[in-house]
Formats: sequence, C-alpha cells, structure tokens
Amino acid sequence: MSQTDSWVTGSLVRIKLRNFVTYDAVEVATGCHLNIIIGPNGTGKSTIVCALCLGLGGKTNLLGRAREIAEFIKHGRDKALIEIELYNKDGPNYVVQRTITNDNKSDWKINRRSSTSKEVLELTRKLNIDVNNLCQFLPQDKVSEFAKMTPPELLLSTERAVGGEKMVELHEKLTKTNNEMKTLKSNQAGKETKLDQLKKRQEYLKDIVQKQNERKEILRKIEVLEMKRPWMVYENKRKEFAAFKAGVDEKNEKVKDLKLKVQPLQDAHDDAKVKLTNAENTVKATSREISTCVNHIRTTESKQSAAGEKIDEIREEFAAKVFEVQERKSKIEALEREVSAYKQQLNDLPPAKQLMEASNKKHKELRDLAKATAAIESQVNEMYHEEREVKSKLGALETQMNRLNDVQNRKMETLRKFERDTFVAVEWLRNNRNQFQGEVLEPLQISVNVPNPANAKYFEAIISRNDRKAFVFERKDDLNTFMRELRDKQRLTINAVLAPAPKQFPPRYNINDLQRFGFDSFLSDLIDCPPLAKRYLCQYYNVHNIPIGNRNSENHIDTVNSIITSGVFFTPANRYSNRKSRYSSDTISNSAPLREARIFNLTLDTARIDAIQREKAQLQSELQNVQSRYSDLKAEVAKRKETEGQLKKEKSDLNNQIRYRDTTEQKIQHRTEKIETLEKQNIDLAAEKKKRDERIKDVMRKYVTIQSKLVELYTEFEQYLHTKSQEYVHQIALQLAVSKSEDVLKSSSQELEQATEELEILQAQLSQKKKEALELMKKARDSNGHSGPTDQQKRLFREFAVGSLDELDQQLNEARALADCSGSVDTQAITEFNERKEEISNYARDVEANQIKLAALEATIKKHKSLWQPSLNNMIDKINVKFRSFFGNIDCAGEVLLSEHEDYDQWGIDIRVQFRNSDEMKRLTSSYQSGGEKSVSTILYLLSLQGLTECPFRVVDEINQGMDPRNERKVFEMMASVATISGTSQYFLITPKLLPALDYNDKMNILGIFNGEGLEENDKDDLDQSFAHDKVIERVRFRNSQMSQSQAG
Repeated sequence: MSQTDSWVTGSLVRIKLRNFVTYDAVEVATGCHLNIIIGPNGTGKSTIVCALCLGLGGKTNLLGRAREIAEFIKHGRDKALIEIELYNKDGPNYVVQRTITNDNKSDWKINRRSSTSKEVLELTRKLNIDVNNLCQFLPQDKVSEFAKMTPPELLLSTERAVGGEKMVELHEKLTKTNNEMKTLKSNQAGKETKLDQLKKRQEYLKDIVQKQNERKEILRKIEVLEMKRPWMVYENKRKEFAAFKAGVDEKNEKVKDLKLKVQPLQDAHDDAKVKLTNAENTVKATSREISTCVNHIRTTESKQSAAGEKIDEIREEFAAKVFEVQERKSKIEALEREVSAYKQQLNDLPPAKQLMEASNKKHKELRDLAKATAAIESQVNEMYHEEREVKSKLGALETQMNRLNDVQNRKMETLRKFERDTFVAVEWLRNNRNQFQGEVLEPLQISVNVPNPANAKYFEAIISRNDRKAFVFERKDDLNTFMRELRDKQRLTINAVLAPAPKQFPPRYNINDLQRFGFDSFLSDLIDCPPLAKRYLCQYYNVHNIPIGNRNSENHIDTVNSIITSGVFFTPANRYSNRKSRYSSDTISNSAPLREARIFNLTLDTARIDAIQREKAQLQSELQNVQSRYSDLKAEVAKRKETEGQLKKEKSDLNNQIRYRDTTEQKIQHRTEKIETLEKQNIDLAAEKKKRDERIKDVMRKYVTIQSKLVELYTEFEQYLHTKSQEYVHQIALQLAVSKSEDVLKSSSQELEQATEELEILQAQLSQKKKEALELMKKARDSNGHSGPTDQQKRLFREFAVGSLDELDQQLNEARALADCSGSVDTQAITEFNERKEEISNYARDVEANQIKLAALEATIKKHKSLWQPSLNNMIDKINVKFRSFFGNIDCAGEVLLSEHEDYDQWGIDIRVQFRNSDEMKRLTSSYQSGGEKSVSTILYLLSLQGLTECPFRVVDEINQGMDPRNERKVFEMMASVATISGTSQYFLITPKLLPALDYNDKMNILGIFNGEGLEENDKDDLDQSFAHDKVIERVRFRNSQMSQSQAG
C-alpha cells in the first residue's frame, strides 16, 4: 500500500503558524498514522493544539486559556496566521487559513479564496471534524473534563465520533419524538379529565334551559327583525351607490372623446420631431465631411513642405562633397610633410648594425654578473627560511600563550553565541563605567573563575541560568540606571541583581567534622571571584554551606544525610539535597547525577605558561644570530644589484634606439600608403553637380502635383460649407414647426387633463360610497356570522315583511315591549349551556385526534428504535470488547455498558473500571479515581474508538501525565498498535516526555518542539535520549520525505 493510500480524507497534512502565541514562524508536516509531538514544558506543544482548534473554527472557550482571540497573537505583533492543510483523496487538498488581528477580528480563506467562518464550519462538518467533541479533540486544559462528562454526554460524543451522522440523527429524532409523545400524553390526560367535568355540569343546566324555551317564541320575532335591519340599511345604501355610478359613467365617456381628439395632434407633433431629428443628423454628417476635408488639406500641406525640405537636403549633400575634396587635399599635404620629417630623424641616428653589437656586449656582461650574484642569493634564501622557521615557532608559542591567557575572551564568545542581549550589555558596560557610583560586576559567567576545571560542575549545578547571566550591583540607584538604559530604552532581555551589604558568612558546619566522610572543602573555597559576587553567592546560594566530597563520600551518604538535614552537598558523581517535611519532622532527601560543566570549565594553566616563556627566550637568542648573518649577505647582494642595474640601464638605452629606428621606418611606410589611398578616393565634382540638378527636377515635379491637389481640396471645402448653411436653414424651419404643434397639443391636453381630474374626483366619491355600502354589508354579514342570509333567513324575512326601515323599527319596538312583559330570561344559563355543548364537542374531537397522534408517535419511535438500537448495541459491544482487552493488558479490569432509560435523552454510556483486585468495579467519575487512573481510562477509551471512528483525526494533549511508568509503557504500546493500522484515524499525542527504550516503527511521526529563548543545548540532549536510538528518527524523517514527494507529485 502506498503512503497516500493510508491517508483518510480530512487528515491533517500540514500546519503552518506565524506570530502565533510563542511562535514567530513554524511549519509542521504530519504523518498519516500516529504523530507524537514532544518537547519541554513551555515550548509550544499545546500551542499547536490551540492552532488546530482555532484554525478549524473552534471557539476560545474550548481551550480554557484566553477569552479573546487576539490574545493568541504573539506579543509585540499586530496579527497572527494559522494555515491548516487537510487531505482530500478526490482532488487537491483543502487549505484553511485564518488571519487574526489585534481588534479581535478574523479573515478566513479556503484554498486561497476569501471565505467565512460559517463556510469553514460547513467544511469541517462535511469532513466529520468536530473540535467540540472530547472523544475527538481533547486539549490539555480539557483532559480532566472527560471524566466529568455525564453518561448521556459521553454517549452523544461517542455517537458523533464513531457512530456517524445517521446514528446521531436517529438518536435526536427518538429524543424529539419521545418528548413530543410525553407532552401529548400529559395533554391527553388533562383533556379527558376536563371532558368528564364538562359533561357533569351540562346535565345540571339541562333543566334550567328547558324552562326558558317558552320565551323563545316571544324572542323569535325580535331576533329575526334585528337580523333583518342591517340588510335593509345596506340595501338603501346600495341603491344610492347605483344612481351615483350612472353619473360617473357619463363623465368617463366624455374623457374618452377628448382622448380621441388629442391623439391625432400628438401623432403630428411626433412626426415633426422625427423630421427635426433627421435634419439635425444631416447637419452633423456634413460637419463630419468638412472635418475630413480639413484633415486632407493639412496632410497635403505637410507633403508640400516635405518636398521643399528634400530640395534643401540635396543641395546640402553636394556642398558636403565639395568640402570633402578640399579636406582630402589638405590631409595629403600634411602626410607628405610628416614623411619628410621622419626621414631626417633616421639620418641623425647611428647605423642599426652598430647599435645591435653594443647591445649584445652589455647582455654578456649582465649574464656573467648574474651567475656570481645567484650563489650569494642562495645563502640569503637559506638564512631567510631559517629566520622564518624560528619566527614560526615563536608565533606558535605566542598563540598558545594567548589561548591560555584569553579565558575572558572565550567566555565572552560563549556569551555572544548563546546570550546575545547579555553580550551587548557587557560591551556597553565596559564603555560606560563612568556612569556608575558603586562597583558593578559583569555577569557571574564572566566574573567567577573555578581554578580547577574538575570542580566547575559543582558550581554549575547550583547556579541558575538567570543568575549566571546576571550583572551584580553594589548600589540600587546604579542598578536602576542600568536597567532603564538597557532594558527600557534598548529593549534588551537582561538580568541584574543587588548584592547584600558587607557581612561575614560563617559556615553552618565544621569542615573538620566532615573530613572523615571525604569532605575537604566548601564550594565557596573552590571558586575565585570579587567580594561583591562572593557575598551574593553566599547570601542566595549558600556556597559557604555546601560541602564537596570525594568518591569515598558515596559510602557514607546515610550518615551525612543525618548530619546535613537541610541543604545541599556534592560527591564527584551526584548532587544531594535534604529538606524538612512541612507535615512531619521527617527529612526528605533527593539525589541527581551531575553533568560535566559546560560554562565554568574555562580556567588558567600556569605551569604550561611558565614552560612556554622559557622556550620563547631560547628561540629569541637563536633569532638574533640568524638575523645578523642574514643582514651581511643582503648587503653584498644589494651592491651587486646596483652594478646590475647600471648595466641594464645602458642596455635599455641601446634597445630603445633600435626600437625607435624600427618604429620611425614603420611610420614612414604607413603614411606613404595612406597618401596613396587618399589619392585613389578622389571625387568627380562635375558629375556630382549633374546628379544634383536631376534630383532637384524630380522633386519639383512632385511639388507641382501636390499644389494642384491642394487647389482641388480648397474647392471641395467651400462646397461643403455652402451645403451645411442650406441644411441649417432647413433645420431651423423644422424647429419652428415642432414648437407650433407643441402649443396646439398643449392646449388640447389641458382640457383633457381638467376633465380627467373631475372624473377622478367623482370616482373617489363613488369609491367612498362603495366603501360605505361595503361596510354596511360587512356589518350585516358580521351580525349574521360573516355570511349572507341563508335560505331559512330569507323565508323568515319574507314572513316578517315590511315596507320601509321605519316600519321595521316600529314592529321591533313593539316586540321588545312584549318580551319585557313576559319576564326575565336566564341568558347566562342558556349561553353557558350552548358554549359548554360546543366545548364538549371540541374536547371530544381533540381527545380522539390525540389518540391517533399517540399511535403514530409510538409507531415512529418503534421504527427509529429498530434502526438505532441494534447499531448502537453493536457499537457499544465493539467498544466494550476492545476496552476490556486494553484493561486486561495492564492487569486491570474495565467495561463499557449502555445505560437505558425511558427518556432517550437520558440513555448513556457507563465506563466502569477496577485498578486493584481489592476494589469493586466503579464507574469512572471526576472524583473517585486518581488523576493517573483517569488518564489511563480516558486514553484507553479513546483507543477503543480508533477502529470504529468516523472522524479523520484525533488529538490528545498530555494524557500520559500522572501515569505510573508501567501503565504509561503499556498504554504507549497499545496506542502504537492501534493508531498505526491503515485506514484508521490519524492520531496526535502531545506530551512533554516519553519513557526511554519505547518501541517505534516507520508509521510513527515524531515531532520535536524547540521554541523559546530559555532552551539550552542540554535540553535538546535530554530529548534525544528519550527516543530509542537515532535510526528511529532517521526512518521517520525518510517517511516524511516520501510523503512530501507524493503530495508534490
């Protein structure tokens, strides 16, 4: 299987941070299986977890670190960047980018395209990534909250992590449907009770209503007349509306006639406007023709001007040739004069043969002299090399001496490499000591010397890094001046301390009492430093109370611990510290192996310095003898060189005369040849003049043609101007016609507008009358239950027919008088009876409908449960099998059970564990188990989900903290086995440490975090030792390289 086949869509491929929390810039490449992120506390491991959460749309409250998003920007920066690459097997990987600014705002991008947080959450939901789910994403500050989750919360998180969307959806539907059914059942019981109460009350009212029926007939007529009255009022208003509508229709006909009269006037006006537009377009077209003609005239005039310039050019060319003939004649005459002068110079020189013989004689004399000088120079060369050899030996000795004496410079170089700000501060102090009143010591790393390098490890084991680079001050005002300048103004990260006032520091123990155990001195006796530094070290590090033992001391540790019950002491191999318990009188002892010194092991070797000085004195005596002989031989060589120089000068003069003679003859030949060449280049001026005249005639013919063309263009231009003036007159006539038709149209339109306004007023009045009629009809309908008269009502209206509204009111008053004489009617009882009858009917319908709904809900629950519970039981069984197996591997017991309940939102998962045979199986809670037991339970539960998971990756931060070494090793082995299976979720384990000699394989990706100014080289060594061997790291790096190449391809 290839590397890319092992990746799951949504897995983390790459994480890139810039100016985020502790990081300036970092880019992390991940592996597709188990990723172990390791590094010392405070270096930024959990920062990567924070970046994952925030970069994938998580909220700050999930991390428990900061409330505002801007607090995650590195101090002193104005924005931070998180970029996360997620694997996509179906195409290019997803790249999610979040830029955080100081104003608590974020800019989102997906695949370099501007996006929103909502779109990012939709992407993570699509990829089954949920940073809110502790079963998938367990940050450091949320580890303890896993055990605090209730069984329902744990079940829901597990469903989301491994059950898939279908299981979660079914659970939510069951919960919702069950809650609906509970609510409906409660409602149904209330309605049934209410229905029984209503029926009992109705039986009581039945007798009362019977007595009132006799009054019905008396009141029947009143009811019918009151019912009929609104319809008679409406009918009167409807007839009034119909009469007014006839007048409005007549006015509307008049407006239509006026519109027919205005339309022909409008058409004529529109036609005149079209003609005017055409005339205006014709004028514009003629104007364009005039513009084109003007351009042609300008172009032709330019050609005419160019023809005139061409004639001037031809004349200038001929004048240049005349000048050239005259210039050539002058050059020939000058060359002839030069040849005559060179020939005269040759006559003044000796013959060539005579000069050559004299030169050869001088050459022979020089050769003889050189042989004699070479023998002496050989001796000089020997003396030179002997002198260099002695000087080289002296230089080597001087280098050794400087190296031995240059301890301070070496210390400064160490400071410059590892503590740059402190180094700059030391340089500043050396140039500005006059600013301080009291004594100021450079950092203890420079001012403290350990004469014996073997003792340096003791001092280095107690001194802190901050004090090691601290400046020591005698006066507080000097310290404040120093810090204002360097820390506040220059922004340097430095430390400074104030030494205590002068006093004595007697040792707590008598060294003579400790000598029998191998202790010969205190730490203060083994270091050299100024008194100011010594006082500080005694006050704050008790160097005067720290005994230093030998190898024999290891045999008496228990005895020494009984003497030194509080404090520190050393043997050559170990550091021992004792302190009193805060809860009892017992002594708590600790020991740790010593490391070799790396800072304070730079010391002076005085014996070697004395030996070098003696050897230097001997070599300097030898050098004086060699230099004396060397000087005599150099004087002899210089004398011979002087003679040689005189002979060379004489020979050089002869050779110069020979060369000058040769050069002069060459100059005569060169100038003679140049004269011949110039004579051959003669120009026939008569022929050139004839050519000039012919060219001028050709140009003049073109000039005449151009002039004729200009005349034609000027004529055409005048014709265009005449045409435009005629067209413009026609345009003005059309404008007058348009204006006249517009006046006639305006007059007719005003008459139409006035008639239209009158019509609108009438229509408004008609609308008001219609509205009044409709309102009366509505009142009539409202009085009749929002409907028109029924057939029965119409028969009643005919039964009580009246001629007018006044007649109806008279009959109604008479009927009311008769009703008053017949006694009162208990209308409340009748009303109550009728209302309760309706109410009983409504309740009966509701009870029947609820029974149908309850049956439907029960069927729905049964259906959803039949789909959900088998899958859930299967998932819990698989988790339980793995969980029991994992706990069995660490000789403990554990099980995962499904807790059922009548309410589906109360179904949950119980994690039960047993870590000791004497204990019973107990449910995992936040209070019963210890921190290490909760960590083991949590990680083993998460591992049990690994093979079932629907999520692409899982993050666990510092889960192994608090585990005992045995369980931690077992858990790591199980994690390595489960998390490196192909096709399962990617796994991230964040931890500050791992046990040594763990088993690693090529499917693990180990990421070492080194970030922060406080890290030293020895911290890195510790981390390297926590892995089995270098081959593991090499295999992981090779696998990461292959993955990067695959992604690039």
